[in-house]
Amino acid sequence: MRMLHKFTIGGLFLTMAILSGCAIQPVSPGPDRTPQMEITAPPVGTNNASSSQALGAYTLKPADPIFVRFSGVMEQQALELVIDENGEIDLLHIDQPVVASGLTTSELEDKIERLYIDGGIYKNVSVNVTMTAKVYYVQGEVNAPGQFQLVSGTTLVQAIAGARGLTPFASKKVTVTRQGKIYTFSWKELEKNPALDVKIEAGDVIKIWQSWY
Repeated sequence: MRMLHKFTIGGLFLTMAILSGCAIQPVSPGPDRTPQMEITAPPVGTNNASSSQALGAYTLKPADPIFVRFSGVMEQQALELVIDENGEIDLLHIDQPVVASGLTTSELEDKIERLYIDGGIYKNVSVNVTMTAKVYYVQGEVNAPGQFQLVSGTTLVQAIAGARGLTPFASKKVTVTRQGKIYTFSWKELEKNPALDVKIEAGDVIKIWQSWY
């Protein structure tokens, strides 16, 4: 009986040890248990932007006015240009229009320098591109329609307020024409929800429509 008792206790300890050993063994996931990383495709229209763009530097757009200065050459005068609706500018001695839209001013400087030097027009030239005054337009049923200086961060609501607000004949329909596209807003919704407000860009044409009743 005593030997049986010892055997029973010994078997119990052995069983507990085996179970304990099983419990602490790490479980290696099989191939089908490997955690999956969710891969999100980049937004449409994005590309490998330069570091300056990645940091949020402003990129030029159609209707942006720019001033191009040259140094290192005597005969080249400074140019005051406006980027056209195709995002291009014309330069002296360059036969084809130059795409400026989508570039920072620094990138456009480098591009113009390469065109002149690689094209054999100048052996050495330094280009400086700066943005001149930018404007937007407010039309329709506002108390002071016209052309306004664009200040960085100006929103649609602020632009309308800068035109001294709506007339008694204004409807709730507001449109913004930008680069040939028309965006429609509700003034009532803009007043109610500031999160719907948008920033104004150079060349924007804001129109407040007339009420028919």
